[in-house]
Amino acid sequence: MIAALLASFALQGQPALDTQPEQQPRVVAALSTEVVEIRSDFAGAEIILFGAVTNMAEDDDLVVVVRGPETDLRVMRKERTFGIWINRAPVRFEDVPSYYSVASTRPLQDVGAFSALRRDGIGLEHLRLTAPETERTEIRLGVEVTVSEIGESIIEYREAIGRNRARDGLFAETASGVQMLEGGLFRANVALPPATPVGDYTADVYLFRDGVPVASGAVALDVRKAGMERVIYNFAHDYGWLYGLVSVALALLFGWGAAAIFNRR
Repeated sequence: MIAALLASFALQGQPALDTQPEQQPRVVAALSTEVVEIRSDFAGAEIILFGAVTNMAEDDDLVVVVRGPETDLRVMRKERTFGIWINRAPVRFEDVPSYYSVASTRPLQDVGAFSALRRDGIGLEHLRLTAPETERTEIRLGVEVTVSEIGESIIEYREAIGRNRARDGLFAETASGVQMLEGGLFRANVALPPATPVGDYTADVYLFRDGVPVASGAVALDVRKAGMERVIYNFAHDYGWLYGLVSVALALLFGWGAAAIFNRR
C-alpha cells in the first residue's frame, strides 16, 4: 500500500507540457490497517495514518481529524439535595462523536482562522455538540443564531462531555502530532484506547493555507468485534428480545447452581 501511494505521488508530481503555472494542491492518505478487531483481550491499538501532499507551500499546515460513530448522549448534573448527591437537570445531546481525535503540525490557533475551524468542527473547542431540546433559533442583528434556553449552563455540560471522554482516551487533541517528511510525505499516529467503540470511523486530512483549508483527503476505518465477541454482539443487536431472555435464563441458572452448592455445604 505504501509503495502504491508513493508511486501515485510521484506520477502526480511529474509536470506536463500544458500544466498551469500554479496547480491546486492535493492530499492522498492511507492507513497502516483499515480494520481493527476487538476481542476480549483488546488493550488498545495504535495505527499509522500516512500520505502525501502535492504542490504544498512552505507555510502550509496539515490537520488530521479522526471521528468515530455518532450517538445520542444524555448528560445530568449532580446536585446536593438534603445532604444527598443526586443526578438532576438532564440534557440530551444528539450526534455526539463516540471518538474524536485531532493532530496537527502546529497548535490549531496558529493553523487556521476561528471561522474555518468552527465551520468544519476542527478541534475540541469547535466540536459541534447540540442539544435540540434546549435550543431555539433567534434573529440577532439580521443573523439567525442558535441560543440555549438554559443559558451559560450549556457550556458546563459540553465541557463535562469533553472532560469525561478525554479521561477515557476517546477525545484527544495533539499539537505537532503530524510529522512532515521529505517530498511532501507525512505521518500521524492514531491511538485507540481499550474502550474504543465499534463502528465506522473516518479520518480527514486538511491542508491549511493562510488560515483556511484548500485541500482535503479522507480514509475510512472499520472497528468491529471479532471472534465470539462478534457473535454475541451481533446476536444482541439483531435479536435484542431473545438476547434479554437468554441473559435472564442464564442468570437464574447460575443463581440456582450457586445456591445448590452452598446448601450442600
